[in-house]
Amino acid sequence: LKDEDIDRIIKMHISPVNVSVHTTNPELRVKMMKNKHAGKVLSYLDRMADAGIALCTQIVLCKGLNDGAELDRTLHDLIKYHPSLRSCAIVPVGLTKYREKLYPLEAFSPEECAAVIKQVNAYGDWCLKEFGTRIFYCSDEFYIRAGLPLPAEEFYEDYSQIENGVGMLTSMKAEFDMELDYLDELLADFRAPRTVSVITGMAAHKHISSLAKELETRVDGLTVNVYPIVNNFFGSSVTVAGLITGGDAVEQLKGKDLGDELLFPSVMLRADGDVFLDDMTPAELSKHLGVPVRANESDGAKFIAAVLGICE
Repeated sequence: LKDEDIDRIIKMHISPVNVSVHTTNPELRVKMMKNKHAGKVLSYLDRMADAGIALCTQIVLCKGLNDGAELDRTLHDLIKYHPSLRSCAIVPVGLTKYREKLYPLEAFSPEECAAVIKQVNAYGDWCLKEFGTRIFYCSDEFYIRAGLPLPAEEFYEDYSQIENGVGMLTSMKAEFDMELDYLDELLADFRAPRTVSVITGMAAHKHISSLAKELETRVDGLTVNVYPIVNNFFGSSVTVAGLITGGDAVEQLKGKDLGDELLFPSVMLRADGDVFLDDMTPAELSKHLGVPVRANESDGAKFIAAVLGICE
């Protein structure tokens, strides 16, 4: 953005604005973004906050660069923008296998992920006490990598950063539990026996499996197979469902008994919702595997309906 772009945002009061901050250290931001103007644009935060523009921010955390003391600096600096600062998501950098000639980044270990969570939550706890809102949240991926339980639903307040993977699994579980209260009504349209297969990324496998198992035990005649897909296309270190390709799904599911239908996360599809990242279509996936396929939203209620085969 240029100065005149910020002038226009302020004049038109476009709010909220999503900002990828990463660090409030100007020199470090220049290094990370490989852009000589990257430090200057931090001043836009002051201008927008002074104008009452709501700021929803994100920090992609890179080991050895903007973590540790630098993360302390960034979180401390961002606090001054409250109440314009509405939320801040801290997410781990995603590392694909295509890193030749790129900066030598490393993944966070489980112990390091736990330390990041503790560090971020200390600021969140302080903000909650001072302002009545937590502001700072680690993404679900940090908790999964650390092997720690996800926070309860109230921790995430209004789920302001759910699109960044903050509280997504907790929200899905809460929706799932709520929908179970109406299970008897849903079962009026259920046709047994039914076997359905669900694919997901490695990160969410344990979570999705627990939901599937709970539903299985509650519904006679229902069998749910959950298959985690290893990301061979981008590299096995990429574990989120949104980066699974159709080709990897075909390769790893070929020859398996997938039952009556295969459900895949809708986030696997590109923005237009018609093809996977490798340009395979859902129809082609169905043809390769010999089973009907359907996209499913990351919503607990819709997950139940799709597994039961009662949604349109």
